[in-house]
Amino acid sequence: MNHKYLNIPDNFLYEHNGHHTAKEIELQPELWKHVHDQIFTEKNQIQAFLSPLLGLDDLNIVLTGAGSSAFIGFTVKNNVAKQFRKNTRAIPTTTLVTHFQSEIDTDKPVLFISFARSGNSPESIAVVDLAENYCKESYHIAITCNANGDLANRMGKMENGFSIELPPETEDKGLAMTGSYTSMMLIAFLLPSVVKNQTNTDWVEEVSAAASSVLSNHSGFLKELAEVPFDRIIFLGSGPLLGIAEESHLKVQELCDGIVIGKFDSFLGFRHGPKAIVNKDTILVSLFSSDDYVFQYEKDLTEQIILGREVMKVVGVFPDEQKSQLLKTDHNIVLGYKNNHYEGLEYLPYVIPAQLIGFYKSLNLGLQPDNPSQNGTISRVVKGVTIYPA
Repeated sequence: MNHKYLNIPDNFLYEHNGHHTAKEIELQPELWKHVHDQIFTEKNQIQAFLSPLLGLDDLNIVLTGAGSSAFIGFTVKNNVAKQFRKNTRAIPTTTLVTHFQSEIDTDKPVLFISFARSGNSPESIAVVDLAENYCKESYHIAITCNANGDLANRMGKMENGFSIELPPETEDKGLAMTGSYTSMMLIAFLLPSVVKNQTNTDWVEEVSAAASSVLSNHSGFLKELAEVPFDRIIFLGSGPLLGIAEESHLKVQELCDGIVIGKFDSFLGFRHGPKAIVNKDTILVSLFSSDDYVFQYEKDLTEQIILGREVMKVVGVFPDEQKSQLLKTDHNIVLGYKNNHYEGLEYLPYVIPAQLIGFYKSLNLGLQPDNPSQNGTISRVVKGVTIYPA
């Protein structure tokens, strides 16, 4: 039996310890619909907790998490700030643990929105403790895939805490975050709609269809690409897509156990030094914006690299067919969006090419995608972190 999109026999994936990761990548389009439906069944509780906080004139919002969970904040912060009309920052827990008082205005009320797959990372709880110790007025929302995790349990014991617990199938069994990352990001984009009682069923359907298209129409090429002997890969994105680029570089690097080095940058920033990494063994993936003004800059840099034959291959991820026709990369992935107004939901499928490249490259290198770290350097839940008294 083959998987729906990846065209790899189940017995091969079980033998090479890749079944969970393959399934978790493939199920995302359907998973997002499930997550959307669930969040709106809980809208009354969410509104009861969140709406009074949004009435605080001087409320600051901090989006936080570690690793991939932190990257969610980088992508959603502009939308959260715009929709809630609040000063919003994305600060990793790994920064807050060591520099809390430098980063946070403790005299103003702060809402910490924490993203956590397991909720068992020590930094997640440490940030809650620091907020309770230093902030005059703090509130917490945990968006987590594990209802039994430490973070969810902590929220259940706090009057100023609330836990949004995603369906159990969002908690990836593989090491690399895939469905958990996109599902938690989806929740963050949906929160303003939940508060306003505005369902996004049609938008989620369209975004899920775009993701299914990437899986069904481009898995074959990305598998072939993974069989090419490259040792570095670069993802470029602008604005919210810079956060997706950061997650993308980590996804390939994690799944390849560091054998393939991943890098990320903005299109304009890449020219200012980081471009030194480019060589003939490099794959470049350009994540193109739907904004016509921004796209001009992205197209210019990518075109320059193509014409200069500076890298081995260039892959472009385009929001629509019109922009795809303006630039021919080695492979154009077109999401097929009809408009530019999805309140951020359109960013979810942009990470799927990286998930597929990482998965296929992991198998190509003889690794085990569900647990690619050969010497245990990285693990599904971070280990070895000592939290010291502040």
